[in-house]
Amino acid sequence: MPDVSCPICNADVPMTGDERQGEEVFCAYCAAPLVVKGKGDDEIELEEDC
Repeated sequence: MPDVSCPICNADVPMTGDERQGEEVFCAYCAAPLVVKGKGDDEIELEEDC
């Protein structure tokens, strides 16, 4: 699984690899709501859920 960092606090976000684009996840450290913006074979991109 690729390392994914929270765009708010830069902490690691635990990912299972089963997340889909548009799915909401939460940072384990700051609890920020995040949305899976993009997903490739070796990369997952997150953005803040406004």
